[in-house]
Amino acid sequence: MSNANSNAQSGGANANESVTDRARQAVEGIGDNPIALLAGGVALGVLVGVLLPRAAKERELLDPLGRTLAQRATATAQAVKDAGRQEIESLVPDRDATKERVTALFGNILDAARTAGQKA
Repeated sequence: MSNANSNAQSGGANANESVTDRARQAVEGIGDNPIALLAGGVALGVLVGVLLPRAAKERELLDPLGRTLAQRATATAQAVKDAGRQEIESLVPDRDATKERVTALFGNILDAARTAGQKA
């Protein structure tokens, strides 16, 4: 039985050393990658914020701010959409102008064909 106890104790010691080594490696890895640390902190903050219940006072103070931010975001999205639409419209030729250009092109092709036929 003492063999079993000593084996269990040495196995537990090895497991503790392994956990300690892994923890040390994780801490060293975090120091090497500060962006991952920042992203993890943000994710943890969001998770805690979602899990904590809101107090009535918090809701009273933050609801107007939330509405204001939502209105600004909506206005910004609409402005971007309008600017994009105007840019696309400026790049796409007008239907009448395109029709005139195509007509002129075909006229030039017909004139070139006539001239070539007369010279031949």
